[in-house]
Amino acid sequence: MKKLLCFLLFLGLQTSLTQANAIKVKPFVVNSLSEIKKNYWGQPFVLMFWSKTCLYCMKELGLFGKLQKQFPNISVVTVSTDVYLDEKTINDILTGKDLVLKTAWVFATEYPEQLYAAVDKRWRGELPVTYFYDRQHQPIRHMGIVKEAALIAWMKQQTLTAMESEAKAVSPR
Repeated sequence: MKKLLCFLLFLGLQTSLTQANAIKVKPFVVNSLSEIKKNYWGQPFVLMFWSKTCLYCMKELGLFGKLQKQFPNISVVTVSTDVYLDEKTINDILTGKDLVLKTAWVFATEYPEQLYAAVDKRWRGELPVTYFYDRQHQPIRHMGIVKEAALIAWMKQQTLTAMESEAKAVSPR
């Protein structure tokens, strides 16, 4: 009986720890890109749109999870284009790709075409699509899977630019 009670307490603790580490999933609507940019103002970030049925998306999410440890100063923002995909599935996929995120987004409209246009008037829903935003939030759009070497080069450049900006701010004039 004592062993059963200990086991049940352990399961309860595991569940509460998992919930505490869960990624908060927010609805992505027409104005969400503005909110994301505001949250990352003055910081470079990567914005990746994905779907659970897109094999290339899954590969790219894994790449971001791998590089997130190497470049912790570059934020990764993910948006599932699977309309109203449930929070548990999103958490399972993203944590399974070793992504450490506080927030993820999911399309929340019956008409995803409106969201495509709100993000980029040229976007018709092709996946994966990734936007690289520098510190001034000038985007670079990449359709298809991102090459690891190109991604590392962009992340290194953003890190170098941030260090140069910090050095200028600290140095006496």
